[in-house]
Amino acid sequence: MKLKLFNQKNKVLFLLLFLFATTVALAQNEKTITGSVRSAEDNMPLPGASVVVKGTTNGTSTDFDGNFSFSVNNTATTLTVSYLGYQTKEVAITSGALTILLNIDQNVLDEVVVVGYGTQRKSDIVNAVATANMEEAVLTPTSDVNEMLRGRIAGLQVDVGGGTLRPGGTSDIIFRGQGSIEGSVSAIYVVDGIIRDGGIEDIDSDDIESIEFLKDASAQAIYGSRGANGVVLVTTKRGKSGKVSVNYHGYITTKSIERNFDVYSGQEFAQLRREAVRSTIADDSYPNDEDIFSALELESIANNQFVDWENELVKNGSVNSQAISISGGTDMTKVFGSINYFKEDGLIPNSAYVRKTLRLNVDQKISNKLSVNFDLNILNDDTDRAANVNVITISPLGRAYDDNGNLTQFPSGEELSAVNPIWNLREQTNEEKGNDFVINVTPIWKITNDLTYQLKTNLTRRTSERGQYQSSLSSAGDDVDGVARIDNRLRESYLIENILTYDKAFSDDHKLNVTLVQSAQENQFSRTFTEAQGFTNESLGYDGITNAIGNVTVERDKNKQRLASFMARARYNLKNRYLFEATARGDGASVNSKNNKWSFNPAASFAWQIHKEPFLEDVEAINELKLRTSYGALVNDLGRAYTSLFTAEGQNYIFDAESASGYSPSVILPNPDLKFERITTLNFGLDFSMFKRVLVGNINYYDARTTDLLLRRGVPSITGYQYTFFNAGELQNSGIELSLTANIINKNDFKWSISTNWSNNKNKLIELYNDGDGNPILEDDAFNYYVGQPVGVLYQYEFDGIWQEGDDFANAPQANPDSALTQDNLRPGDIKIKDTNGVDDQGNKTGVPDGKITQEDRVFKDPNPDWFGSLSTTVAYKGFDLFVDFYAVEGATKRNPFLSEFNNGGTLSGKLNGVKVDYYTPENPSTTFPRPNFDTAPLYLNSLAIKDASYIRLRTVSLGYTLSEAISSSLNLEQIRFYATGTNLFTNTDYIGYSPEVNIRNTFSNADTGYPDATSFTFGVRVKF
Repeated sequence: MKLKLFNQKNKVLFLLLFLFATTVALAQNEKTITGSVRSAEDNMPLPGASVVVKGTTNGTSTDFDGNFSFSVNNTATTLTVSYLGYQTKEVAITSGALTILLNIDQNVLDEVVVVGYGTQRKSDIVNAVATANMEEAVLTPTSDVNEMLRGRIAGLQVDVGGGTLRPGGTSDIIFRGQGSIEGSVSAIYVVDGIIRDGGIEDIDSDDIESIEFLKDASAQAIYGSRGANGVVLVTTKRGKSGKVSVNYHGYITTKSIERNFDVYSGQEFAQLRREAVRSTIADDSYPNDEDIFSALELESIANNQFVDWENELVKNGSVNSQAISISGGTDMTKVFGSINYFKEDGLIPNSAYVRKTLRLNVDQKISNKLSVNFDLNILNDDTDRAANVNVITISPLGRAYDDNGNLTQFPSGEELSAVNPIWNLREQTNEEKGNDFVINVTPIWKITNDLTYQLKTNLTRRTSERGQYQSSLSSAGDDVDGVARIDNRLRESYLIENILTYDKAFSDDHKLNVTLVQSAQENQFSRTFTEAQGFTNESLGYDGITNAIGNVTVERDKNKQRLASFMARARYNLKNRYLFEATARGDGASVNSKNNKWSFNPAASFAWQIHKEPFLEDVEAINELKLRTSYGALVNDLGRAYTSLFTAEGQNYIFDAESASGYSPSVILPNPDLKFERITTLNFGLDFSMFKRVLVGNINYYDARTTDLLLRRGVPSITGYQYTFFNAGELQNSGIELSLTANIINKNDFKWSISTNWSNNKNKLIELYNDGDGNPILEDDAFNYYVGQPVGVLYQYEFDGIWQEGDDFANAPQANPDSALTQDNLRPGDIKIKDTNGVDDQGNKTGVPDGKITQEDRVFKDPNPDWFGSLSTTVAYKGFDLFVDFYAVEGATKRNPFLSEFNNGGTLSGKLNGVKVDYYTPENPSTTFPRPNFDTAPLYLNSLAIKDASYIRLRTVSLGYTLSEAISSSLNLEQIRFYATGTNLFTNTDYIGYSPEVNIRNTFSNADTGYPDATSFTFGVRVKF
């Protein structure tokens, strides 16, 4: 026993001696490093700076006074020190305390921004210019670059139309509200310095280096009449000298629809139809089902077997994107090349898009004085365009397939003539094939160290062929034995620009930059459209259009637009504190009337870099404080050719029962004095950076006035015309924009930032035309123009609930014979309209109810949001990174077609299915929706359908992981990153529909009911070889 105890004591003693010896040995292998990190500019401490042993994760952060202390292995020789806004520095480990000075990162302060016909240091910009974060933008899996930019830039809205959500669809962007009614409202795209006649559908997002937005008139003036609605500057990637780099990016996406509403089940729809027919019977009794439903529908109801058309028609969509690029070169030759493949299969059968692009950018230095840039972009795309299928309105009663599994042509019975939508999709073809070819050649001659000449040349060509065929078994081709259509289009653009740039620093206090431009551009468009009916052999589809034996229609359109321009811009930098810029451009446009061919576009701006003044130099909290102001008066492109000229339109005439093609005068009365609209913009801005660039942001206020507004007005029918275009009136857009980024944590292995932008815009029609009697015209009902109201305003009667049993129908304003739409048979379940106004003897509104419903009882509803904006955060820890993005719109108003349109079930007619609502019946006296009506739409239904379209959406969540450098190197790779992204994951809104984002300009559009928006999940990988 004693021996065992002795042995145990020896073991414990031995273990203690071993641990002591090990600790001593380890202590002898480590040493403590102490020191401080300071700014080399002002010797101020940098708290939170990252200090790490090079090649390891062993490190620490400096305290509030910039000091640090931690233990390192004796073999450690170098520290890596980093801090936000400063250059990373490697420091040798020596004995004693270290004093480490970091230099300000000039790449942050002097970031180069593309501004049109050149570049500028970000710190020298005097205009409202914004840059998109492309690393965040490309997280949205779409072929539409505009959609990627939603919420990325303050003041920018993305307008999604009815066809935008289809595979291959493209959206529009709107800067700072709608500045015109009948003229151009679209921003222009400038790609690698070349103005585009159209969008940027041919550019893959992986080929884009940067996107800048010119938002105020001073920045836009350099592009004259085409830049008045905003300018988007797209710069594609270019080669860099050094070793060849190969990059691969691939991802796959699955898409599914999400909706915030229910439709009627089979039994609920049957009851809806019973209630609709019941409403036509005087004693409110129910009719027999045999008098309402077909035999197939009765069978469906009896067996409780119904068709879920959404399940039958809507499937999960998918995206497959593959991109590979190569970059490299020498000091003499730099090359960037890429091949991209994008394929999307839509949510609805026969909807798909395939795009293939090839890009080659070459920068060739010929001598110290001469170089040439060559850009080539080729695109081939194929689009399958499924017909509009509103699955919400299709009756669930009947059978989609017969007992043998074959499609039924008439699901509810032939007597109802409603064709199976799946049958219709099978019996038609609608496809488009396109090819783009873009080539730029730009010789650059450096005449002196201060003077440079460029000759920009561009050819852009787009051809497309759209073919449609609807067979004799389809609903559209049934009566004509099949119909075929072929639509061939050609767009060509030619551009030549001579650019002379003088850039001279006379001293540190005086710098001058002058740019002169002469430009000539021609855009051509031609179209040949053929439609033919009657086919005995349908196997060839639209390719057999020449075999038609029925009616044949051929249309030919062609137009040409030319623009000649001269521009001068001067920038002066005084003491790096006072920045001046002045621009003037003259445009001569063939589309303008002969009496107003030329326009003049002047602009000026000034910026004061307050933080460089002596009284702020010692204020540590302020890194940048710049006050900007600008003013410009630009004209707006008419947006159409031949508006001021007499034109003729194709017209078919009948002679002895035979059709003959001819021409008739246009319905538009020509106006030889038509001219450009003038948009005058005043902008105030403040750029700021604080606390060592922890807080960075800017604020802008703008007021834009459009005068000589292009409007249309009806003309007497005796003239033979319907309306004319002319210049009159004034439109205003004003608003505030805020962008803010907080770089909260910026350590070597942990980074966290939050960004937000917020915008509001007030749109108002200030003045309309006059009729010559000296009294101003305040409204034009025919074209929805109202002084004091925004463009596209909703002017409707005000919904006041549902008439109930026991209400005073005899004295109801709607029953008054003097009402605009008298309802003699007013009864419970009808829509109630509020009597809001009367008129005095002079015809002025009194604001007091007058017991009848007249035009004066209508109320205005502003469709524009009170504000819109986004909030995003990025967190990176070691190899992981997380990005989350919210987008919100507050105060928008829209007419919901799901609730108001017969074709969308909104009339509650009982003939069509629709969004499930709490409708009125005698047993269910609802106060929100009227009783079903089998024959006609209820009066004032649009008033009920005016709804708040505010929403907040969790737009993007993306989680990525980048393998460590050691693992990548072991795989012979420079870098590899995996990521997963979810898009449109959650939407909080009271608006009923697939998406509240659809059609922000056309508030009376039915686009909400078209192709549905989708939630998507993406898995991708990026590899750098």
